[in-house]
Amino acid sequence: MHPDLAVIDGYEGMEGDGPTNGSPVAHRVCVAGTDWLAADRVAVELMGISFAKIGYLNYCAEAGLGQGNLKRIEIIGPLIKEHAKKYQLPSNIDELLIWMKPV
Repeated sequence: MHPDLAVIDGYEGMEGDGPTNGSPVAHRVCVAGTDWLAADRVAVELMGISFAKIGYLNYCAEAGLGQGNLKRIEIIGPLIKEHAKKYQLPSNIDELLIWMKPV
């Protein structure tokens, strides 16, 4: 079952070791769309994180559950680059990226 509307509240984000030990980021953005994967894709860009590193989003895009190609997503409003910030990744990022390593 797919949601009819995805809303990502980025008024205050979190970077680093969230949700309990992270640091707040005053980002002041909101992403909304009828394609949840496209909304997440745009949010990842706004956070300065490589989409290629987000395993579950890549798997969902490959499975055809939504649009993961940024070039095929219609963005209404300011350009992403006007609001993008570089979020600090968690300290255990190497463990989180284990899925990318060939077996």
